[in-house]
Amino acid sequence: MTHIISILNMKGGVGKTTTTVMLGEFLAGEHGKKVLLVDMDPQISLSITMLGERQWGLVNDAQRTLVPMFRDALDAGRRERRFDVFSAVQRNASNVKAIADVDLLPSSYDVIPLQRHLAVMSVAKRGTVKAWDILGPGIAPILDDYDYVLIDCPPSLEVMTMNALRISEGYVIPTIPDVLSTYGIPLIQEQVIDFAAEVGMTPPAELGVIVTKHLKNSPVHRGQLARLRNSHNVPELLSPWVPETSKIAGAAEHQPYATLKTKYGQANFPALLELSEAFRQRVEEGE
Repeated sequence: MTHIISILNMKGGVGKTTTTVMLGEFLAGEHGKKVLLVDMDPQISLSITMLGERQWGLVNDAQRTLVPMFRDALDAGRRERRFDVFSAVQRNASNVKAIADVDLLPSSYDVIPLQRHLAVMSVAKRGTVKAWDILGPGIAPILDDYDYVLIDCPPSLEVMTMNALRISEGYVIPTIPDVLSTYGIPLIQEQVIDFAAEVGMTPPAELGVIVTKHLKNSPVHRGQLARLRNSHNVPELLSPWVPETSKIAGAAEHQPYATLKTKYGQANFPALLELSEAFRQRVEEGE
């Protein structure tokens, strides 16, 4: 069974991409899972983090991103399909030498001008293809190759996030434990439910909140964590928290690492391993 999970928050800068990469690498390296990471954010942070700017440029020039998939949907009358998921997926994309089971479907800035046309598709009464039903069929041929598909979503519930949620069994919300980052969590829950009702699907499960960039000695962080834990409306907080450290922040830079411990830091490794196990258990408990 392939578990498809969206990573989303309506606020940028909360660690969505770092969380996506970290979960993917720990699931593969420590839990023996085969993982596909999908970059649905037009800011392409996941693609650059995994490939580096030079390799991403080569991949983008060769049109081996998800952009041709959306162009095919917009040009539904065209016989020749431009998107080939088998060539678009970048194999063994992790920059950790010890990890060989993390692949990537990269994105491109070229998706930005396509979004307004896709938005028109989402409200059009004519046509068999809906804007939120593009990613699912596009990656369907390879889904059985993976245990997990983790989708890095943009900070909005527009067409890219709709495509992710359409095929996801659940979602997690990374957040910094401050006022602005946590303020929109109820809105995320509400919009996910509304979207599911609109397209006639069961809402993806609320798998939990992942606390990122945690400052142990911050009164603001302590206060927000207490508020979140005591709220009956907020999804469960997965623990432990991801600390704010230079080593974890630096993991977003594309450079080679020998092991997960050298990438994320020896001191941080136990907490991240425990968090990845809590995530895995939460996802797989319904199997």
